[in-house]
Amino acid sequence: MRTLFLVNDPEELVQTQTTTLLIAAAVRRGHEAWISGVDGLSAVEGGALVADALAVDASAPEALIAQLGQLRAVPLALATCDLCVVRTNPGRDEGRHAHHGAALRLLESAEERGLVVINRPRGLVRSMTKLPLLELPEHLQPRTLVTATRTHIENFVREVSGRVVVKPVLGSRGRHVFLVESVDALDATETEQRIEAVLRQGYAMVQEFVPGAERGDLRVTLVNGEILRCGGQPAAIARVPKEGDFRSNLHVGGEAHPGVVNQHVAEAVELIAPRLASEGFVHVGADFVGGSILELNVFSPGGLYPSERLYGFDFSGKVIEAFEGYAARAQSE
Repeated sequence: MRTLFLVNDPEELVQTQTTTLLIAAAVRRGHEAWISGVDGLSAVEGGALVADALAVDASAPEALIAQLGQLRAVPLALATCDLCVVRTNPGRDEGRHAHHGAALRLLESAEERGLVVINRPRGLVRSMTKLPLLELPEHLQPRTLVTATRTHIENFVREVSGRVVVKPVLGSRGRHVFLVESVDALDATETEQRIEAVLRQGYAMVQEFVPGAERGDLRVTLVNGEILRCGGQPAAIARVPKEGDFRSNLHVGGEAHPGVVNQHVAEAVELIAPRLASEGFVHVGADFVGGSILELNVFSPGGLYPSERLYGFDFSGKVIEAFEGYAARAQSE
């Protein structure tokens, strides 16, 4: 199977990223693997798509990263590919948002010509912000406000009479995310500056702080609307914040520990599975605190490296196996 992985920038890949693990797993499973950056697509005469891509054949993450520095990009016609795996993330590529939007529209065109794309471009276009979280059943999400107006944020904090989390609707890895401890904190200069910093980026998402979030969250990997499992072990990690920080993101110092999937999480996954399928989301990362979903990660969902390290299973190979099945079904329809 000829598989193209579309990433923000191949030069930014590191061996512990889920993307790198997936590419190496694809090679191990016999795929002809290629990598292109989000700015590497071109529509040529007749609308056919070509990617400036790197051909890789390393089956281990560290060898793959070493190989990338020795390769030169060559044209790859997407019509010759069996599968395109989108591993881009607009939220951590602030200078090239236009590239991400255009690349997804180009992939949508390629999909109409028969290319199987995971996750599907149309769903990704709708999910370039955190706003689709609002479409989940109300009882699965914390009380939430989306606004670009500072006074609305202040009123929301007063209404909930407790702590709230403020973050931009476009972003990832815990950047520009902060906690407002109380109504009194609104008058603090530091809080004022942080709110203004978020609003300068556009709309803000303000969420009531979920009890228990101070101890971290649970990142669960979903594939085809189900919790990914190997040998009965779910790909779920408890992300624990470092001391003095409420954010559990691993990129800001959070630590990964074995996670427990309880009945509330399992029921929530079952409830949202039809929506994920309707959007064409094959691979998703869901962040839980208790029974509440704080975020759905459909762009480059991570978490496989700590899952593999903690449990010793080849979760990345299991994901690629699921992709193969999805592609076979799509091509037979």
